[in-house]
Amino acid sequence: MQRQFLVLLFCFFLHTTVTAQFVDIGFTFGSMFYSGDLSPSDPRAMIQEMRPAGGIFCRLSSSNYFSTRFSINLGSVQGDDFRNNREQRGLAFRTNITEFSAIGELHAWRIRHTEYSFTFPYLYGGVGLFHFNPRREVDGEWIELQPLGTEGQGIPGYAQRYNLTQFFAPFGAGIKFITRKFTFGFEFGPRFLLTDYLDDVTGAEVNHRDVFINNGPLAAQLSRPALGGAEGVDQTYSRGVTSRDWYYMMNITVSYNFGAGLNKMLSDPVPCPKWSKRTSRRL
Repeated sequence: MQRQFLVLLFCFFLHTTVTAQFVDIGFTFGSMFYSGDLSPSDPRAMIQEMRPAGGIFCRLSSSNYFSTRFSINLGSVQGDDFRNNREQRGLAFRTNITEFSAIGELHAWRIRHTEYSFTFPYLYGGVGLFHFNPRREVDGEWIELQPLGTEGQGIPGYAQRYNLTQFFAPFGAGIKFITRKFTFGFEFGPRFLLTDYLDDVTGAEVNHRDVFINNGPLAAQLSRPALGGAEGVDQTYSRGVTSRDWYYMMNITVSYNFGAGLNKMLSDPVPCPKWSKRTSRRL
């Protein structure tokens, strides 16, 4: 399914390249943070968990109102109960994220500054694939959590092991400033995920003894640190909640504009805000 999706995106990329009026290619830099079972409940503290992120993109503009962007982004997110006053539960994770997406930008209104420069506010949305691999540090070594089955994955009666490459849907809003040769922008948006395993924690019910016997002492220890991994304890618990995880990106974008079509688009008449006489008198 994921291969077919990539082939479809590649065909779509070729089609939009042929029909595009102009192309701009550039890079992004900014930050990434996450919302889930191990994130702070205070949004301000959540923003403090931001990690660096960046990527490259190719944007194809087929009209004055719509653009298609193909992006590859890299970043990471993290969560730790010890930083969020949940020491008794004692869970933590960190994961790198690689995402590939195809995004549509809708910019139906623009603000002209000079003959060849203007600003575009825009909305965006799309689809993509992202790869993640949650890990936790144990005695100075980073341990991959997915192979362990900390919530009994792979044991009869429990869920199967989750895939580390999943579909997602990015959406959000931004603004870009376009000149003859360069485009500068800023955007923010969440990623809607089809998995709750970004942090390796869900609302599934888990029995510590089942994990210990079938998946081993380390899996049992990291499943419920308070119970340890020396022996299996016949205790059932939920490590998190059933809602899906999210992550967010906030980026500055810089790109170089190719193609003579850009000059034509810049010189086309543009709609400007109209103020009535009555409104201007009040002002």
